[in-house]
Amino acid sequence: MLMIHGAVFPSIGGDGLSRYRTDFHEIEQIGCGNFSRVFKVLKRLDGCLYAVKQIIRQLRHDIERRYALMEVQALGALGSHENIVGYYTSWFENEQLHIQMELCDRSLSISKGQTLEGGEAFKIIYQISKSLHFMHERGIAHLDVKPENIYVKDGVYKLGDFGCATLTDKSLPIEEGDARYMPQEMLNDKYEHLDKVDIFSLGASVYELVKGSRLPDSGPQFSNLREGKIPLLPGYTVQLQNLLKAMMDPDPIKRPSAKELMEHPTFEKSGGFSCKQPHRQLTKL
Repeated sequence: MLMIHGAVFPSIGGDGLSRYRTDFHEIEQIGCGNFSRVFKVLKRLDGCLYAVKQIIRQLRHDIERRYALMEVQALGALGSHENIVGYYTSWFENEQLHIQMELCDRSLSISKGQTLEGGEAFKIIYQISKSLHFMHERGIAHLDVKPENIYVKDGVYKLGDFGCATLTDKSLPIEEGDARYMPQEMLNDKYEHLDKVDIFSLGASVYELVKGSRLPDSGPQFSNLREGKIPLLPGYTVQLQNLLKAMMDPDPIKRPSAKELMEHPTFEKSGGFSCKQPHRQLTKL
């Protein structure tokens, strides 16, 4: 058994039975990152489908395990929320961390030739703002909000992948997420407003989705976005473009909070966006 910060995590060595193989039937791989793989699985006991994330990197030392467990600890501390990918349990096996999670339909990872309708963009902002408000109230920042980490299940948008999550009081190590969605203050190692980093990243993510092409990771366009020079989006409302510009303001203090986004007049006039509304698919250009 492994105990870190008072939490106990079962550890299964290479000579023992595999909990993963015993408890689950692996159906297919549905995701892959630099240090992890995600599988669609069937749990033998209840007959339900789940996603299991496996950290590929072997975690032989306590310090490595502590870093890996930050994701688990964030999910465990947050509890249940309709706009956060559900967390069930986790364990170590062969020095690798396994995390059992809610299975979603897909992520918003952008595909060439696809763009997002304006109404759907507002829905993403509203629902992910709800998850961010829930997190920020509990002193947790995500720090890796991007299309690949926003999931859809039955038309409901959910924030997932908490591998970079940390405490907003800066009492834990800070690991930056994807630079394409990071504001300038993070790139300058200024961590005073970690909650507002998530707001910039959400704005940048939605901007990428409505634009229909990946954001640059360097060069003049990369710098322009961090200076508040947001190119016009033909065919989209002024309200949406102004909202994205506010979310991506170079000054973190001027960016709206997640709560202020939820209470934005655009959402108040429409009564918000119910999670029961039918989901409109990405449309081909």
